[in-house]
Amino acid sequence: MKSDILKLFTLQRQLFGVCPECNGLFRLSDCKIYLKKKPSSDWMDALDLKGEKLERFSEKLDEKEEELRERAREKGRKEAQRVIRRIDPVFTPRKLDPDDAKVIFHPIDYVVFNGMKKGASMRNIVLLDRLEKGKSHRSLQRSIERVVERENYEWQTLRVREDGKIKVE
Repeated sequence: MKSDILKLFTLQRQLFGVCPECNGLFRLSDCKIYLKKKPSSDWMDALDLKGEKLERFSEKLDEKEEELRERAREKGRKEAQRVIRRIDPVFTPRKLDPDDAKVIFHPIDYVVFNGMKKGASMRNIVLLDRLEKGKSHRSLQRSIERVVERENYEWQTLRVREDGKIKVE
């Protein structure tokens, strides 16, 4: 009797069918066969139900975790900005990105290509210098201001050719 049952289950694993809904293959042993009315639920159905409930709970937990991580990232960004404002009295108060700044020191301290790091186009170029140190430094600052106001400057593009020579356009 036992061997007949084992033979039956072994045979069922070797029989396949085609689902009329999705045209997918299935094993006969994987089918839930019942007549006219659905069979009463058993311990396996209860276990499946608990598994589905656990999966939904896990998804909610993952969503909550992502929300908490995003809040923590935002809090960290704000804290970093607060610390940067404390240690960077030059760029941050003026809403300039320090990565956009190039240090020159003479005749001015910084040239800031505002917006260069964030996108393909810059908003403006800022000439940033500290307060005058002396009369000659202030005179130099005024000279730079006059040149910019009068648009008395040249724009040239330098290209390096394949042979290594520089071409001014």
